[in-house]
Amino acid sequence: MLQYIKYLLMGVMLLLGSLTIEANECEWNEDGTECYFNGMRFWIESEKDLTLCLIYCDTWNENDEDWRKKVIPAYLPSMNDAAVIYKVTTIEKDAFLIIPSGWHYPTCELAEIEIPETVVRIGERALAYTYMLKEIQFPNSVSEIGGECVAYSSSLEYVKLPEGLKVIPEAFAYACSVLQECVIPESVETIGKLAFTRCRSLDKVYIPAGVKSIGNGAFAGMDSLESFEIDPDNENYCVKDGILFDKDMKTLVGWPGARTEVVVPEGVERIAGEAINRSDIMTSIDLPESLTDLRGSFLDDNKNLNKITVRSLTPPICNEAQEGVRPLFAKEVFAEAELWVPDESYEEYKAHPVWGKFAHIRTAAGVSAVADDDSAPTYYSLDGQKVDTPEPGSILIRRSGSTAEKIRY
Repeated sequence: MLQYIKYLLMGVMLLLGSLTIEANECEWNEDGTECYFNGMRFWIESEKDLTLCLIYCDTWNENDEDWRKKVIPAYLPSMNDAAVIYKVTTIEKDAFLIIPSGWHYPTCELAEIEIPETVVRIGERALAYTYMLKEIQFPNSVSEIGGECVAYSSSLEYVKLPEGLKVIPEAFAYACSVLQECVIPESVETIGKLAFTRCRSLDKVYIPAGVKSIGNGAFAGMDSLESFEIDPDNENYCVKDGILFDKDMKTLVGWPGARTEVVVPEGVERIAGEAINRSDIMTSIDLPESLTDLRGSFLDDNKNLNKITVRSLTPPICNEAQEGVRPLFAKEVFAEAELWVPDESYEEYKAHPVWGKFAHIRTAAGVSAVADDDSAPTYYSLDGQKVDTPEPGSILIRRSGSTAEKIRY
């Protein structure tokens, strides 16, 4: 009991000491709903709970570089009664963003930031678009982080996420090109889509045991990543040869972007969204015979590809390149890269509405590795979709064992 009283008194003394300084500089508006302190504007989030939300921070002062170094207060006194203390619990979305006169995009002038242990929620883009901030340490009190929270921060090198965080939001660190370290806490269950896309300096990713969901393209365009690592107790994902898969290895979830020549292993049936997209250095892609459906997969931002090998005898199904639908490859790749297909399937690929867009289609014996068998033939439409009940007179691809041919049924 005595020890408890001791710590309580120490806390009160520390709090009163900080409040004395803050009370002298804290300015409230007339109705007592907003206050201004050290370039930061707060409003009352809950009068009942005595909580404040940081809604805006002025980080521009050409005469004072220290103005860009912000320490967010944990507590602020009320307007009329210093004994009534408000706790800062939220940083609102876009709190530190400004759009300078004549600019068409936002920026953030922060050079340093210290977030108190009282904060539990941080909104969308709250710390995004920085160009001087090198590190962010989220206190363990934070349980919710908004999308794009630190995105487009061109100087950010280190991020410490809070222990206890369950969701890394969508596009959390998108295009943080010099980010070198961001440890994913063991508590995380969900990694949102595009969370670390284009983090081109991040060379290691460790997936904890509790991760249940990884969004589309969460690790796309990570050109320094040599391999993924994962807790062997994870029940939803696995890593083999440094590549991230779902547990049964049917879906490729993440590709180590430092490997410029992509070889998708045999047995993979699906590439998750943008798992191997958004690379500046990728030069070739080799797709296995088992991969027959590319709907929902995108490779259109890999503009330096010069060779694509497809081993399936039947052209894989893919999104039609029509208005409003993203193409499978960039127009530069369709025009300049070589598409290598099985010799016996050349005509089918050439006639395909998407694969046939390649200006340079090559064939080679042995591209396909399908074993002979005595199974009954199967039929496919020219765009690669299986036809269970062919109509007489229709033009189809008939596949039997290791051979495929175009026929009129």
